[in-house]
Amino acid sequence: MMRPMTLVLNEWVFHDLMRENGDQAFLETSEFLLSFCDPEHSLIVPYEPRWHNKANQLTLLLDPAGRQASKSFHLLLRDIDRAISIRAEDMQPLLTSIPHQVPDEDVYLVLAYLAGNADLLVTTDHGLFDALASEDAINCQMREHFLAGYLSAP
Repeated sequence: MMRPMTLVLNEWVFHDLMRENGDQAFLETSEFLLSFCDPEHSLIVPYEPRWHNKANQLTLLLDPAGRQASKSFHLLLRDIDRAISIRAEDMQPLLTSIPHQVPDEDVYLVLAYLAGNADLLVTTDHGLFDALASEDAINCQMREHFLAGYLSAP
């Protein structure tokens, strides 16, 4: 049994579910969403219009597998016990704690991580990962490493 965790997922989850990263990535991410059902696990929902717009685009998936994956993701987003919505005002006081090397487009993820007291930020962005590699306050993993461990856990 995996210990409860609070995750921040960057936008790879949407690209995978829209099959922009291929069928294998779609299958892995779909399997992750279906197995991320432990009521102790939670997801940080960052305040970022790009993130929310991409989440909403998932509702346009027409194939049965895509619709099921979208449904799983949106059920998680609407679960008030598991989806932790971070507001802009929650993030503003934390701006000074962002490492200077974090790419501008990814600052919102780090702010959401800190504001939501997350356990792990999962990314496909090597620039973000490298920027956080030496940060003790932020646990970051690449998508491939995270999914390999998560999907193989008992």
